[in-house]
Amino acid sequence: MAAKRLEALTTSHLWSLHYMASDPLEMGLIETELALRGETNTYGDFIGRKTASAFRRQLYRREAGKVGDMNCSDFPSAAAAQKFFLNAGGPRKDAHGLDGDGDGLACEWGAYLKRVASKGAKRFQSTRSKSRCYVGPRGGTYTVTASGKKNYGGC
Repeated sequence: MAAKRLEALTTSHLWSLHYMASDPLEMGLIETELALRGETNTYGDFIGRKTASAFRRQLYRREAGKVGDMNCSDFPSAAAAQKFFLNAGGPRKDAHGLDGDGDGLACEWGAYLKRVASKGAKRFQSTRSKSRCYVGPRGGTYTVTASGKKNYGGC
């Protein structure tokens, strides 16, 4: 999935894709686009939910030398660095040396994902434990799911 195509999608469409994505590259591109828009979570879903576990785990072999001329300090944010990294062949290739530890997460993107995922998991757990039981107009009971739908088997 090309980054340019993702830029044209609405934020809610990106969150839908994020929830369903299984390809690591696609997930990475979606998460960077969401982060660049200032989006970190929605309805129990959050960036880093599936990808933060890679942080500081060597998943890709890195060569000592780098040929590119970009550094982490050249980007306005970790998300921008990650987007560039993925569009430049990452995570399998790292021509600019932005992912020295080989976890597939450029610059400080992995640390950012870990923080967001940690907060998102706590928030999701607290909202699930506080589910409220409602009574419908005909006397039936229900809870409201994270997507806003009524769950009649939840009380």
